Formats: sequence, structure tokens, C-alpha cells
Amino acid sequence: MNTRLLLIPALILLLITAGCIAAPHTEENPLQPLDYAQEENWAYLPDPADEKPADVFYLYPTLFRTLYIDAMNTSDPAFRHGAIDDVLMKKGLFAETANIYAPFYRQTGLYSMLGNGTWTKDQYIAEKRAYEDVKAAFRYYLENYNNGKPFILAGHSQGSYRIKQLMIDLFVDPDLQDKLIAAYPIGYTISEYELAQYPQLKAAAGKTDTGVIVTYNTQGKTTSGKNTIALPGAIGINPLNWKTDTTYANASENAGAVFFYNNGSISSEIPNFTGAYLAEVDGSVVLIADSPDPASYSLPELFADGVYHVYDYYFFYENLKDNVADRTAAYFAQHATA
Repeated sequence: MNTRLLLIPALILLLITAGCIAAPHTEENPLQPLDYAQEENWAYLPDPADEKPADVFYLYPTLFRTLYIDAMNTSDPAFRHGAIDDVLMKKGLFAETANIYAPFYRQTGLYSMLGNGTWTKDQYIAEKRAYEDVKAAFRYYLENYNNGKPFILAGHSQGSYRIKQLMIDLFVDPDLQDKLIAAYPIGYTISEYELAQYPQLKAAAGKTDTGVIVTYNTQGKTTSGKNTIALPGAIGINPLNWKTDTTYANASENAGAVFFYNNGSISSEIPNFTGAYLAEVDGSVVLIADSPDPASYSLPELFADGVYHVYDYYFFYENLKDNVADRTAAYFAQHATA
């Protein structure tokens, strides 16, 4: 058995194969957001019998690559299963602390996200549609599910990009700012320029500050090419020691990496998996994971060897889980005395 396959998240396997998936016969209205009053448009909704005092609004990463289809059709069974599996892999980070809300959204294709900045008309429309879905889902969540609870925003890759868009667009509202425990737009660029331009974006500076953004982009000590996710000016925080400088956190500070089978169930848990430190590379702050073997954890079909983008969450899973609980507890402690 090839044990390496057990360490590859399901979304990666979908990325490798989805370019061959035929479009389904059901076509969605391209001009309107999805109707989030319909439960079928949610990849995950919480069990009302297991109510937590906080929520998380989570957006899955890019699930497909294509040169020909610029928006994910959420009626496609393969994409629906891919989104649900991704949520199940992230569920353990949040389930003990927060109620999980994860909408389907008509995300753009991988090649649109990683393109050279020039879009066709169809790609531009697809980009607008993806964000309008996310905004409609978040507003529906606020109006119908939230019930005044504080919340976490989280995503990965394209999902993190959409979280950033939400925060730029809607979080000028002080009430939303006040209800934000923290945002985890991991695996996408939040830049120093954006922090200066949008005061509602505040970078995390430690382990328990609230109303802040927790983000980083992971790669190895050496790569065969540029990390296309970490754009110039990208910021980061180390999820092992919660520092924003170059202080090294050794593997003993890593509470555990977690990897998954294709169905979202755990394949392995590895304590002390890797140490990590922040470094500036090509004008961006990146998180260097110093132990993983690039040959085992790279995906050369999509990224340069040594770019660990798809493992941003999994290498540091238990530390992130603890941090979600810590920041949530800090939020409630602060607001109990406010």
C-alpha cells in the first residue's frame, strides 16, 4: 500500500481528478446568489441539540481546477462531496468550541485564482458570483442562525480570500467587529498594505488577542519555485509559539499534526510533527516548516516542491484547535467584564 496517499487530504485528490468531471445537467441561475434558506445550499449545519455559545462561519478552499469552467456548479455531486469532506476534516478544530456553519458557494476555478491578473468576461462574472454567494450566505447566517452569538470566521486558500473580502466589505460595521472572536483566513495573503488601508483588519499579535486575523502560508526550508499564495507584503503568525517575529518553535511545541482519509476520517495523528519559524522570502512573510520531506508533502501538479499550501491546517492541527478554544475563552472573559 502506498502510505503517502493516506496523508493526502481529500480535496487534493479532487483537485487532481476534477478537470475530467463533466458538468451536470442541472444549471444554476448565474445572476443571483444561491438561496441559503434552502438547507441543500449548506455543506454543513450544526446539530441544534448540541448548541455552543459561539459559532464559526467556514469557507472551503478551491476544490477544482479547470481551464474551461470558471465557476463551481454546486449541484455537481463530486464537488458537493469534496466540500463536505473538507468541512469534516476541519470540524475537529472547532466542534468543541463553536457551532459550524459552512455554505456551498460557486467558487472560481483554480486557474482563475492563480492566473496572471487578466480575466475573460466569463471569469470576471464568475469572480463576482463567488463573492456574492459568500456574502448572501453570511447575511443569511447572521439573520437566521446567529441569534446574537459571537463568531469565528475561518477558511483556507480561496475560502480565506472570500473571508478577507467579507471583512473588507462588511466589517466596517462596529457591531460585527465587536462580535468577532477571531478570523482564520489561513493560506492566503493578508498584506501590510491591506492592514493600513482597512482599519477593520487587525493582525493577531499573540495567543489570545481577539477581533484579529490569524494567518500564515507554509513552505519548507527550500523550494523549487515561488510560493504563489504568499504575495508581496504578506503577514504571518507562528501557530506553534504565537509570535510574529522569527523566533524558532521546535517540534516539541507542536501538539500534533492530523491527517485524513478521503471521507474526512482521521488516518494519523503525529505529535511533535515539525518545528516552524517565520522568515521573509521574496518580500513576503512565510511560515517555514523545517521537518517535512518535500517529496512526501508537495503537490507538483499545482505548486513548487516544498510549498506546503495544502497542509497549512494539518501540520499544526492540534495547536490551532487549542487556539480556537483559547481565543474564544478570552473573548468571553473580556466581554464578561465589559
